[in-house]
Amino acid sequence: MPDFHQPILLPTLHHLAETKLDEREALLKRLSKDRPIALIIPALYGELERKALPRMLKQLANVSYLSEIVFSMNGMSKIQYDKARKIFAKSLPDTSHTILWNDGPSLDLIHNTVNAATKNPHVHGKGSNVWMGVAYLLSKGHHGVIACHDSDIINYDRDMLWRLCLPVASPEMNYVFAKSYYGRVRERMYGRVTRLLIFPLLQALREVFGSTPLLRFLAMCRYPLSGEFAAETKFLSKLSLTSDWGLEIGMLCDVFRQAPSQRMCQVDLGGNFEHKHQHLGYDPATGLSDTSGGLTRMAREVTRTLLAHLWSDLGFSAEARKLERLADTYLDTAQTLVTRYSHEALFNDLEEISEDERLTITVFAEIVRQVAEQCSESSPEITSLPSWRETLRTTPDFGGRLQKSIT
Repeated sequence: MPDFHQPILLPTLHHLAETKLDEREALLKRLSKDRPIALIIPALYGELERKALPRMLKQLANVSYLSEIVFSMNGMSKIQYDKARKIFAKSLPDTSHTILWNDGPSLDLIHNTVNAATKNPHVHGKGSNVWMGVAYLLSKGHHGVIACHDSDIINYDRDMLWRLCLPVASPEMNYVFAKSYYGRVRERMYGRVTRLLIFPLLQALREVFGSTPLLRFLAMCRYPLSGEFAAETKFLSKLSLTSDWGLEIGMLCDVFRQAPSQRMCQVDLGGNFEHKHQHLGYDPATGLSDTSGGLTRMAREVTRTLLAHLWSDLGFSAEARKLERLADTYLDTAQTLVTRYSHEALFNDLEEISEDERLTITVFAEIVRQVAEQCSESSPEITSLPSWRETLRTTPDFGGRLQKSIT
């Protein structure tokens, strides 16, 4: 039986029935006449050499309702940039598309200008790529809907795109922001940072600090770290974006503050997403974490961003002492969930991985402890790239400079 549970604070659009793709796309084609729809895909160059992004290009080549696709990329040389341009031109001959070379000389200078104004260190990553993609579209006057997809969805189908865009494009639904959710199950359960860090951490935070409005909202999100969203352009111009792995959780916190009541929804994109799987980034032999990559880096940046947003609501001085309990409370909750996930695996005849997951939550608990100690010493700040509106306020000619640097 399809799931149709509705959290009261978060409208949820479920995948309840099979629909005809051509009819849904024809509807979006009509809606896009008044509300153009653009798609941003943040990516490393290396994704072009894997299976997922080339498959996505084949699917997107047949989507007629997109006004433009923006590939906001980094991790490439001039030779690779030129190669990427040829690949996209061949794959999308009838689709308007733009490549943003974020760590190329022109856009790197633009990034540094923005970061100098905000006094934040410049970090090339997914968050800054998404930010530049949004800035590019807004600087050229795009109005309507902007959607964003991760570039590593191995089993991508363009059915996912209309499901993401329709709630925002449709005047009958008229949402300003749509957040995706989906399953992450194959031979085993994946989605480790969401299942093993975020879900128990949110519960632990509610036990330690009380069920604040922000924490209640986040607890209703089916997949807080999903990388797919769609937003009304005017609304998106008000959001600031975290440049590192805190992008998704930070965006949700900002959306909660900025979105009018009941104008944000979460959308079931259907099926199970098959993403690139990252290593834990921890060596049991030495007890050391890899701070440059892997799930440990992701967990640290996500935890730091979440606590910074919570702190902006609670205030630092009155609540800092409670942080001493956070890591232990998280670990207790996570251990309960690992047991439940092992039962899920047994029930569904999936691979049993509870031993690995117990190691993972032990590593995550230490990360939570370290971040909490840092936060108890000084109030954590939300370090994010400014909203488009704030960017124009501090740098009025930014849009023109950005367009010149690309063309």
